Amino acid sequence: MKVLVVKLSSLGDVVHTFPAVTDAMRAVPGLTLDWAVEEAFVPLVETHPAVRRAIPVPL
Repeated sequence: MKVLVVKLSSLGDVVHTFPAVTDAMRAVPGLTLDWAVEEAFVPLVETHPAVRRAIPVPL
């Protein structure tokens, strides 16, 4: 299964989405997860081990 998380901005919201991403990866074996996020937050999103690819979105 492929999932695209679209949480573009608001640092707090991005950080608070991390546990849901972790839970999804544990619940669905073989899940592929990409994340569309504001360019400034790409380095943060890339630190999450479940994220295959962070897609920068200029805002």
